[in-house]
Amino acid sequence: MEGVIGGFLGGVLLLLLLFVGVVASIMTNIEFRRAAGSPLCKPGSKYDCLRVYSLPQAWVMGFHLSQLAPAYYIILFILGILALAFNHGPSLKLLAFLAWECAIIAPYMIYLMVRVAGAVCLYCLVMHAVSIIAALMTYRVLLSGLGL
Repeated sequence: MEGVIGGFLGGVLLLLLLFVGVVASIMTNIEFRRAAGSPLCKPGSKYDCLRVYSLPQAWVMGFHLSQLAPAYYIILFILGILALAFNHGPSLKLLAFLAWECAIIAPYMIYLMVRVAGAVCLYCLVMHAVSIIAALMTYRVLLSGLGL
């Protein structure tokens, strides 16, 4: 995985990181559909995922972000597998672009969570961290794809 910080080992770490994103996104989707809370997301506490999910900004074109997140992280994970196992450059470039796209909006989403909702969704924080770290690990790929 040329272009990823850490080379092949960095690629393996990136893949593990993306897998964490897949798991967190699936957990977020389950929480959203159940609307009942869990040990990590307790309604009425400062770790209230349901309050975060109720933000109007959590909806995009009729879909809740918790419904879109599993597809997004599964796509990133598949792109990571293709890039690592087959040294597929276009997959790595698309992965880098998508990671940066999400990393750019992550601070705004965290702001909405903390300031507007007044609560924290731990699964969401994990996904934001995954996106930001994945973006940082692939910044060279994105720059080379832009001709820089």
